Amino acid sequence: MNNNYNLKDDFPDDFLWGASTSAFQVEGAANEDGKGVTVADLRTKKSKYLDSSVTVDHYHHVEEDVALMAKLGLKSYRFSISWARIFPHGNDKKPNQKGIDFYNKLINLLVKNNIEPIVTIFHFDCPISLVEQYGGWASRRAIDDYYRYAKTLFELFGDRVHYWLTINEQSLLANVPSMNGIQDNNLHELRQKSENSNYYMFLAQAKVYKLCHKMFSNSKIGPAVSYMTNFPYDHTSENALKSKSMEDLIAFIDMDVAIRGELPTYYLRYLKDKNLVLDICDGDFETLKEGRANFLGLNWYSSSIFKITDVENPKMLDGVISNVEKVTDERMMNAEWGLSYDPVGLRFAMQTVNDRFPHIPIIITECGWPEREKLENGQVHDQKRIKYLNGYIYELREAIKDGVNIISFNPWSFLDLLSVNDGMDKRYGLVFVNRDNNSEKDLARYPKDSFYFYQKVIETNAKNVEILNINSG
Repeated sequence: MNNNYNLKDDFPDDFLWGASTSAFQVEGAANEDGKGVTVADLRTKKSKYLDSSVTVDHYHHVEEDVALMAKLGLKSYRFSISWARIFPHGNDKKPNQKGIDFYNKLINLLVKNNIEPIVTIFHFDCPISLVEQYGGWASRRAIDDYYRYAKTLFELFGDRVHYWLTINEQSLLANVPSMNGIQDNNLHELRQKSENSNYYMFLAQAKVYKLCHKMFSNSKIGPAVSYMTNFPYDHTSENALKSKSMEDLIAFIDMDVAIRGELPTYYLRYLKDKNLVLDICDGDFETLKEGRANFLGLNWYSSSIFKITDVENPKMLDGVISNVEKVTDERMMNAEWGLSYDPVGLRFAMQTVNDRFPHIPIIITECGWPEREKLENGQVHDQKRIKYLNGYIYELREAIKDGVNIISFNPWSFLDLLSVNDGMDKRYGLVFVNRDNNSEKDLARYPKDSFYFYQKVIETNAKNVEILNINSG
């Protein structure tokens, strides 16, 4: 009797081992070759550290950086295109040729090196001109401008790009509306604007999903969702329900709309309870139903433990992540910036998504470990990142054995890059970039120890990954 039940027991041979970045965090050249100003550019200028004008200068180091990707053995590279590098004002009559030339150069280099481009259409960088013209994503007009921008990308690069991500971490943009340039002194009006921006982004993506399926029937397109698995601190039903509600309104709402093509009931109730009204027009619900994603991109870094408190969260708008306190589990390895090492949490998260959307293809679009690091004799010994990668990759294999359809892993990030609130102190990269908050230095690239560990992962299809004591610090 055959008892294998046709279960998968390892990463498939065509698994896309990759890495991730975003345009405003690595490219630099923010004021060169016709690029327009974005909300992200202005946000970085308010930082006490460096801004997006140079960052790690990927724009001028693209050949060197792709050569390092090839040396690493990457099978995929997830990056974003800057809307304002293609349309400096967001809705110009003609696209910016020098911006087109740069992305053609990058994509062609990737293809030449057998690296699959995974392209994010919009990653936190709305052209500021659209905000000045009509409020940006706070206006329904943004739907048509985003659609035209995406259509232009499909026409320019769709012959070589087979994986598209529509919007990165939409729920974060909705709950921190200043990241989309949306402001209002009245908090209820600000929440109203932010929820309608959320709705307009849903509609815009649905139109773009449908367009992509029409233009490229063999391509895959989906959202890049911010997904944090929450566990209740004291195991009470009240805290468990709050943890689930946060997951629903931060992560699963983006997945539910993308895959099911409708606004979920838990979200509609939230709007009703908060006295928020969406700008719903005739045909909108048909638009959502007709345009749906065929995979999910998930940004999953760690689990979090929460308990209910009387304290408001000043970073988020009222109602989603409010009146809660994050609790640190000292039994785990914890990073300075609030992330914890919880590889089994990743497996649990993958099972949870698969239970909700059986067999949906999943790309891990972000997943990484931040540290303060120094270059010593041309080397960086980032052992905690190696432990993080080893543990998470081990549990991804276990998730595949569970039946989860994971097709790609793209840890954040390939290069050290600009973190808006932490400059260059918060380093995620597999490759160290020689600069700090105050000086560009020589911007030289140095592969870290984790680079060579991950190189072996790719070379052996993770045969070098072994189980460790996953809970030790």
